[in-house]
Amino acid sequence: MACSTGTFYDWRVRIQTLRGAKLEESLLGASSSRARPVVRVLEEGLEAAALGVRASAGAIFVGGSRDALCCVAAFGPEAKHVLEHGQPFNRALATRALARRTPLVISESDPDPQFRSGSSRRTKQAIIGRLHDGDQNLGLLQLVNPKERFTEHEAQLIAGLSRYVTTSLIQTTSLRKQELLAAHDPLTGLRNIRELGSELRRAVSSARRAERDMALMFVDVDHLKKVNSKLGHAAGSEALKRTGKALDEAAAGIGSVFRFGGDEFVVVQRHASKESARALADHLRSHVAASTAGPMRPAGVLPKITVSVGVATLSGLRRCNGRPPSNLRARLMTTADRALFRAKAGGRNRVVLATGRDDTL
Repeated sequence: MACSTGTFYDWRVRIQTLRGAKLEESLLGASSSRARPVVRVLEEGLEAAALGVRASAGAIFVGGSRDALCCVAAFGPEAKHVLEHGQPFNRALATRALARRTPLVISESDPDPQFRSGSSRRTKQAIIGRLHDGDQNLGLLQLVNPKERFTEHEAQLIAGLSRYVTTSLIQTTSLRKQELLAAHDPLTGLRNIRELGSELRRAVSSARRAERDMALMFVDVDHLKKVNSKLGHAAGSEALKRTGKALDEAAAGIGSVFRFGGDEFVVVQRHASKESARALADHLRSHVAASTAGPMRPAGVLPKITVSVGVATLSGLRRCNGRPPSNLRARLMTTADRALFRAKAGGRNRVVLATGRDDTL
């Protein structure tokens, strides 16, 4: 982007945008890899709009309703303040613009749509275009103070550029939905085995750098085949959904829960000791038993579901010649799985903490 060195009317624009986590959150939950390309499109769209109608200031707001609007890009005097404030200064105008299919053109308004209260600058004329996908609002494109006055032709230009920006936002939303579907188990809504690999890699690396312990737990639903055979596969699916929900509730703020496949789940506890890992595992087991039984739709009653849990900690892995073993992630999973096998062999509905014997070399 070229930067203005004099007044705006040398027709050069400097666009300022949100950065980092605020940007990702504002762009409909997009990941940073998805958000950055969209921001470039927003910058280009805002610059093209500014140059097309010779506006001296403006902004793009993203959000599905007036109260959800957040400024992600702005230019002109006090652009930084527009970004920091986030929402439109004049919310009544935003409401009107979101209800229209054509851009809203207004003269002086109070409060000012572009400049903060107490500023020496004022908006003499503004044009606000709605960003939308059918009836679904996606945001607003706002431009103020043209060199002369906004014409009908320029209003049509803003309507076209609004559609261009809207297309980019729709693509971001679609890509985000695809990311979520690829990362989550469709039955339970929990993150899936692909996400587990990434989380475990980060957790192990972080624990080793900080020289602290962490834990991994394999959780197996007890007697799921009996539920399927007695009540049908719909009941088995319901048992898995309720178990996943119960595990997620019990681990909230302490660990991350993943659907591993079949009747198994995995919990990763980034900050742990053997004692705290055992305590969390016991809490997971008891919460599942206490919260899964009950009526099913359209009919039937799901019995109490219990789980067996195998727990492995990083510090519990055996060492070779005084050095940590290689492939820690695979060893954690194998060791926890062996502890789970012992929990099931010991009668189920119990927790077993892995020992050095479970980490066979």
